[in-house]
Amino acid sequence: MEEYTPQQIKQWSRELFDPKTPKKKLERIVMTLAHIQQPELLNVLEEFQKSSRSDEVKWIDQAIEECIFGLLSPNTDRQEKDYIRVELWQQYEDELTEMEGKLEAAKTKKNQLLVEKEFLENIHVKTSDEKSKIAVISRLSGIGNRIKLEDKNIYNLGHQIKGQEFLIEQIEKAVESPLYRKYGKNHIGVDIRRNCEAWMHDHEDEELPF
Repeated sequence: MEEYTPQQIKQWSRELFDPKTPKKKLERIVMTLAHIQQPELLNVLEEFQKSSRSDEVKWIDQAIEECIFGLLSPNTDRQEKDYIRVELWQQYEDELTEMEGKLEAAKTKKNQLLVEKEFLENIHVKTSDEKSKIAVISRLSGIGNRIKLEDKNIYNLGHQIKGQEFLIEQIEKAVESPLYRKYGKNHIGVDIRRNCEAWMHDHEDEELPF
């Protein structure tokens, strides 16, 4: 990577917000600052993104993404550990979302069973035909146990969710770098370079388009 002096970088950062700076130069400055990949320059680019002239650099979003990507690429053991902590953070949140979905499904199923139980009890009283009555009793006989099963699921999932929320709270605190804490989940969690091998293993029985 080409080396630039602090004076050059400060000058470009000033010119980025100078209304007299031509569009072409704005584009060159944004590209250059994105490739330098320093946290303070990421802040400069994000401030420029909010400015009235950011529309003149159509790929400002991509430049910021590239800058973040470079900054999050681990170069030390400490950064590697933070990188993995963020991967765990994302994994824990994905698992929490799955648990919450199961909890909602269990609550919905219980409500369906309660409505069905009420319905069956009502028609059981009104039904005089023996064959029809047997069909109602057959359906009704196991419904109480099914409701208890959903109650158990709801109870267990509630405790699992509390435990998962605790893990998420702690893993977030364990991420040492403010940069990884702020940007990591939106970028590290979808890093195809690290996830490709696992993805291929999960889909090894499928016919892939390449």
